[in-house]
Amino acid sequence: MNMERWLRRLKWVLLATVAGSVLHYADNLMFFEQYPEPVWINRTMIDAFWFVMTPLAWLGYRWIKAGSRIAGTIALMSYAGCNLITLGHYRYAPMCSVGLRIHAFIWLEAILACMLAIWVVLPYLKRAETRSDATQARTR
Repeated sequence: MNMERWLRRLKWVLLATVAGSVLHYADNLMFFEQYPEPVWINRTMIDAFWFVMTPLAWLGYRWIKAGSRIAGTIALMSYAGCNLITLGHYRYAPMCSVGLRIHAFIWLEAILACMLAIWVVLPYLKRAETRSDATQARTR
């Protein structure tokens, strides 16, 4: 896998994921009362969580670009996981009671997080496949 091309595409997947989270979190803060949330959560906590999780995207990308692939992968997978927490909205209300706009933002963020996680793991899967092929060739 061409690392330079992979890194360029990672940047775009990452930017899309951050944009998706910005849209969802902004909508969640502006229309807080419409979102299914646990009773103990408030706008400040949601806002703070976004400001804690988002630097993971930047750090992960910078670390991978600098050659620290494991640290970067951990940071980006953590960021993807933080974005998937958005699915937790469905623990607090049935899907049929949630508005279409809110569904769209929740699923946009979740799908982009899955795309990011897959893109980050892909080089490891390719490397494992290559090693497996090499091992099989040696045993023949």
